[in-house]
Amino acid sequence: MFTCIAIQWVVAGLVSLPFTLSISPYCDVPQWLLGYTVIVSIGVPALITLGANLFIFKYVRASSHRIYPQTTTGTGSVMVRQRPTIPRRDLYLLQHMSFMFSMFVIGWAPIFCLVAIDYNTSVSPLVYTLLQVFAVFSLFVCICDLLLCNQDLRRYLRAKVPVCF
Repeated sequence: MFTCIAIQWVVAGLVSLPFTLSISPYCDVPQWLLGYTVIVSIGVPALITLGANLFIFKYVRASSHRIYPQTTTGTGSVMVRQRPTIPRRDLYLLQHMSFMFSMFVIGWAPIFCLVAIDYNTSVSPLVYTLLQVFAVFSLFVCICDLLLCNQDLRRYLRAKVPVCF
């Protein structure tokens, strides 16, 4: 556990190092650093999430093949293999992962891209505020989706929350 925490701190320090070394007096930020912010805040987490989701889906798909083996039907002496179908569980998981991934990217990419594009702050502060609200709303939707879809978490909360009151 200590190793995992130490690795996270080291990676966070290395990722933020360009900010520390590149900011000049009077908080003048080089324009390339704004593009770096978009890559670090949207690109890298999106790739990590996409990779983790693909790994999870591959594992679940292999599990489904063990649970629902492909059947063959025989007609006379010729064996006809049925067309493989995606089980409902796998399809639901794929839809849910796609929804969560798209909510993350659609919610957070606009604000970071606007910050990188609008170097001279010529865009109205209202636009920034609306994009921030949109990002927080996408986070709220993801949390609600997880609460609605995770039966174990709902069961746990039903058991623990009434005890607090």
